[in-house]
Amino acid sequence: MTHYIITTESGSDLTQRVIDRYDVRIIPMHVTMGDKSYIDGSFPVTNAFDFYDETGTLPKTSGSTPQDNSEVFQRIFEEHPDAKIIHIGYSAVTTVSFNAARIAAEEFKPGSVHLVDSQNVSFGLAAIVEETAKFIEANPATSPEEIVAFVEDLRERVRFIFLPKTLVYLHAGGRVSNLAFHGANLLKLQPTIKVEEGYLKPDKKFRGSFERCLKRTIEDFFKRYAIDPATVTIGGSPGVLPEHKQLAYDYVAEYGVKPSDWFNTGTVISSHGGPGAFGIVGIERK
Repeated sequence: MTHYIITTESGSDLTQRVIDRYDVRIIPMHVTMGDKSYIDGSFPVTNAFDFYDETGTLPKTSGSTPQDNSEVFQRIFEEHPDAKIIHIGYSAVTTVSFNAARIAAEEFKPGSVHLVDSQNVSFGLAAIVEETAKFIEANPATSPEEIVAFVEDLRERVRFIFLPKTLVYLHAGGRVSNLAFHGANLLKLQPTIKVEEGYLKPDKKFRGSFERCLKRTIEDFFKRYAIDPATVTIGGSPGVLPEHKQLAYDYVAEYGVKPSDWFNTGTVISSHGGPGAFGIVGIERK
């Protein structure tokens, strides 16, 4: 029986529970602040917010390198010489990470590393990784090709929406134009962001307080998509107020979602969404 090991990047923000439960191996991405580069996950996310407050410059995030991937793959094969790696990558259109994994895979025996683009980020990617791990566990005799096909089907049904509390970071990163930024502030509009085909794209706009927009975001999420409540995860970047967390739990409960651990986003996605951003992920039924 084939021994499969899943790898993914640190930008998946995968919880330690899932990492330990399914022995997922994490390949580091990188964050640069000023003239110093750091391994993603090696420092508090709030340091990135502090850097922006102090300098007016966003931290620069970058993908994993071929060497980062190669080192992780090599360790796996040293521990499990006959294993097959299923690499579920961070959205290939947003970072060099996926291509770096492809380059690294060429160093190893053909057929030992199988790559698939999740077309997702952060806890959208985390949802795909966890569901794939469950699939492999339930189907231990499955082939690498069947696992890749499973991910390719699953990624088409994963829905990830986030609601920034501030547009400052998206504006600074060029994802929101000057006109849209000032117009949203003037009209008290709060645009949401969706992940679609791997890209972060502007989505619905809601008007009013953050609390009102939070509720409307959740309502619209379940109205628009045929989401399986058992697959829903909610979370956000550092700075989400306790009362906003409770509101989010209360709102999703109305759609049959049972309480689960709050998902904390890491530096890579938080550098775009800014502090206090709320996110919701779910998988549509077939």
